[in-house]
Amino acid sequence: MPEQNPIVIHGSGSTARITALALAAAMADKNIPIWLAPPHQENAQINEPDTRDWTSVLALSPAAKNMLELLGVWARLDLPTAPVCDMAVYGDAAAMAHQGGLDFNPTQNTGNEEPQNEVNVLAHIVSRTSLDRAIHAAFDAAFKTASKTAGKTVGKNANGALNGQAPALVDFDNTTGRADFADGTEMTAALLVDCARMPRASTAAPPWRQSGAAHWLAHDYDAAALVCAVDSDRPHGGQAVQIFLPSGPLALLPLPDPKKRALIWSLPQARATALADIEADIFAHELNQTTQGHAGALTADGPRALQKLSLALAENYVDGHICLLGEAAHIIHPLAGQGFNLALRDAAQLADTLYDAQSLGLALNGPHALADYQALRRADGGTMAATTHFLAEIFSGPQSRFTAPLARLGLALTGRMARSNKTLAARFRAQANGGTPPLPRLMRGRGF
Repeated sequence: MPEQNPIVIHGSGSTARITALALAAAMADKNIPIWLAPPHQENAQINEPDTRDWTSVLALSPAAKNMLELLGVWARLDLPTAPVCDMAVYGDAAAMAHQGGLDFNPTQNTGNEEPQNEVNVLAHIVSRTSLDRAIHAAFDAAFKTASKTAGKTVGKNANGALNGQAPALVDFDNTTGRADFADGTEMTAALLVDCARMPRASTAAPPWRQSGAAHWLAHDYDAAALVCAVDSDRPHGGQAVQIFLPSGPLALLPLPDPKKRALIWSLPQARATALADIEADIFAHELNQTTQGHAGALTADGPRALQKLSLALAENYVDGHICLLGEAAHIIHPLAGQGFNLALRDAAQLADTLYDAQSLGLALNGPHALADYQALRRADGGTMAATTHFLAEIFSGPQSRFTAPLARLGLALTGRMARSNKTLAARFRAQANGGTPPLPRLMRGRGF
């Protein structure tokens, strides 16, 4: 089979690398080279703090774990993970005291049914830095294996293998597919998969983002998530807790140590900055005042970091030779813990779509080749963006003094219905696991 024009993946982080692994799996016998091109220095966006192992965590769905296992990432994690076996969402701290919220835990037996022996895992808590290391290691291993198997110089690999890292991408023409690199070379690409986060200033966006490829709907919350690990005098029991507060949602996620949790506390920017810098004793006092002691006595364990909160959603995910993915397509509020899960679903769906297009003999940038990707991923990303924004605004937004009481009542009533209705509870869990159905192959644990 003659070698085809390459797929160029724009980005330098974990999303770009996991996308490369997913597409390499899908294109294993299609003879399509896959290149990873980092952003040009002028267009680079530094958007995350340099954190320690448990300062920042991710809640990965069971479907995401399936995908990471299949791509050889999960086995390379160098830190343990913590399963979330129960999740409770409360409208305020008082509701937590009375267990008056939405509980995702499976409905208990009524006495007329056979006992259930299986443990339902709602999510897996992983260290962000540990996952980054595992993804980079899996990418490096796949690239080295592909190079040895091909027996040729890097850049001439057959069988759709990873061809490694190209020079920084400077410009791209979405009509012709011409890619220009920082070292002066150019190539014609079948597709540019852009995974790089959109810069906050539109003038700093790379040239191809200033065209019709990425008209954005954007909102600045003027807020930040304060993240850190905390110690508690009470074991978490594998339960994740989220409390909607007037200042913003606060989440406590279980860590491998039974008395340690990960804190994700959304706050107005000024207050978040102040709490990130104050003495540990004062921070612990403020945190325990906020939770009213219902999560036990909490103290910070290690450094505190801030993550800027914003909402951004691309109007179109596909334009000519350009396909947007991950934070190039959507940035959402972290209250549902779905940001990276969305990016993984993007990558898995794109792998499915390109595999099916090649099997039908369609060009990767053809008018209908990416239709499924566009439709399914816009639906999932848009639904999640709207849901998280709606929840953040009704509980903590400018009108929350009117909307929050009704929202708390609705949350409590929904929780009561879910506790008595197994089907409703199962739907909540399914939505948290896979977003908008159907699940792509990799997220079902299936290869190509």
